[in-house]
Amino acid sequence: MTQVVDFFFSPYASAHTRRFKAAVEDGLAHLSQIQPLDPRPGQDVTLSLFVNVDRPIERVAIYYTTDGSEPVGERGSAERGTVIFAEPTDRQQYNADCGQIARIWQAVIPAQEDGILVRYRADGWSLSDPCLHWYADRVDPVTMPQKKGRCFAYHVDRWEAPAWWHEAVVYQIFVDRFSAAHDEPPLHSEETRGITDFFGGTLRGILEKLDYIQALGVNCLWLSPLFESPTHHGYNPSDYHHVARRYGTDEMLRRLIQEAHQRGMRVLLDFVANHTSDEHFAFVDALSNPDSSYASWYDFTDELPHAYRSYAMVQSMPELSTDEPGVREYLNGAALYWLEHYGADGLRLDYVPGPSHAFWTSFQQAVKTAHPDALTIGEITSPMSEIVDYAGRMDGFMDFPLSAMLRRTFALREHTLQELLSFLDAHSQQIPPSMSKAVVVDNHDMHRFLWLADGQRDRLKLATAFQMTLEGTPIIYYGTEVGLSQSDDAHKENAYCRAPMIWGEQQDYDMLAYYRRLVALRHQYRVLQNGKRRKIVVESDVDSAQVGAYIRYNNEDYVLVVLNNSEQTAHVSVQLDNVLNDGRPLPAHLCAMLARPEMEAVLPIHAGRLEISLPPLSAEICVSQK
Repeated sequence: MTQVVDFFFSPYASAHTRRFKAAVEDGLAHLSQIQPLDPRPGQDVTLSLFVNVDRPIERVAIYYTTDGSEPVGERGSAERGTVIFAEPTDRQQYNADCGQIARIWQAVIPAQEDGILVRYRADGWSLSDPCLHWYADRVDPVTMPQKKGRCFAYHVDRWEAPAWWHEAVVYQIFVDRFSAAHDEPPLHSEETRGITDFFGGTLRGILEKLDYIQALGVNCLWLSPLFESPTHHGYNPSDYHHVARRYGTDEMLRRLIQEAHQRGMRVLLDFVANHTSDEHFAFVDALSNPDSSYASWYDFTDELPHAYRSYAMVQSMPELSTDEPGVREYLNGAALYWLEHYGADGLRLDYVPGPSHAFWTSFQQAVKTAHPDALTIGEITSPMSEIVDYAGRMDGFMDFPLSAMLRRTFALREHTLQELLSFLDAHSQQIPPSMSKAVVVDNHDMHRFLWLADGQRDRLKLATAFQMTLEGTPIIYYGTEVGLSQSDDAHKENAYCRAPMIWGEQQDYDMLAYYRRLVALRHQYRVLQNGKRRKIVVESDVDSAQVGAYIRYNNEDYVLVVLNNSEQTAHVSVQLDNVLNDGRPLPAHLCAMLARPEMEAVLPIHAGRLEISLPPLSAEICVSQK
């Protein structure tokens, strides 16, 4: 097979990069750059603003409120709220894309009490020419601009991801492609349907497969969007309050969630805030009536394709003006409805970089105030330096930077294992303490791992052993656990990675058993869920760059993970004494729990050193037996 490009991770200008470039070119940028990233009660908050050095901006002011109202002010005078002035620093930022230099100005908003929503705006002006005036972030190439600049926000709280999330192993189901019930028409195949057509998966089909899902060991389901929608993927809702008729009824969703709860499983639902379908009632009314009360929900202009702004310029996905108070109230209410009316345990948030940071601040406040134990986790397709800006605005994120490196190491063979482990150490240091992550091998927007790996299943096993032994919550994409790949390549929307689930004798039972074993070990050894991680230096008789190890440890236990990413059998020597540096005595031996679980091979430790032999492209999990 010709080497394919992992297009989901292809280089492109992120939403933040495009916004920053446009705002600096205009004159004054902020882009929600605050420190600390997730303010706690009693912490002052430093705002950074970026002033184009070619603009005669001589004063910069911030107007803020703490009662939830919209701040209003100009040229240093506040009509509503409090005004503070920013001061220039001696630091500058250079934008290579446009050759612009921005000087960094800063201001401090005083510490607030728990539960306070801080909303603020910023402007800058010239002292010598009263006609020269700028609002912060008044241009936006990604979503609808605000003529008087963006209204920013942060919330002061102690919220974090619920405890159950750290113990979860998630199973992602693309509802249309998973299963139909025994008395419903069976799923279509790619031979009978186009890849973007409806294939016939239903909620009853999922309900009937709960035994299979539970046997896998997962304890959380993530369901693709269930809204009524004209597309097979459902990521353009036509109705935010009811289940699509092709999937079943509202009552069937409640029943599915109740049954999952009885089995000890949580349920995440996909939520789309950035855009609707062109069949949504608000869009239909606004399109036909310029005086509609929903006209401000969308951006109608003859200068844009289709005469309105849409996501990725797709006509059937008109973009919402999420900074509009009416839109914000509607979406917050819809999110709460899925949590309260249907009993969902959390929301996976689609295309987070579309709406503003202030929108997500409001969204998180609405969800966590009503349901502190609900999870919000975002799809943020951005570099890590931009992902961290969403700390406090949602509980966690899909760790796509790690996914990219993982896939390039194990599937595409573009990086060595040691490069991956070094990346992981530096990467983990960037994640704020209050921000949780999910570890993803593949999903509904990227090539199936097996497609990238040219069908080599040992590579998938190795990647999954790595995934299941890392900090962060692992997500299994339906079918990956039984060898599901895809039939063709894709260069934009990768519908081929959403192939119908395979059942019965089509499944790779060896792969399934391997997944079940890994999931069981993660549940059995809680240190794999909550322990710290430390890389260990190893010696080997094969390419040292492709062999590595790390431990997961806490105050009570530790687990050793050894990986062989080479094509040869590796004889590995691991020096274990003084690894933890806490005086903890070494056991006489460790037990190899993964490769030969029926034997649980005993690995003796002599003089603080453990010797282990690993087949090509394999991993081992070694534990001490109490």
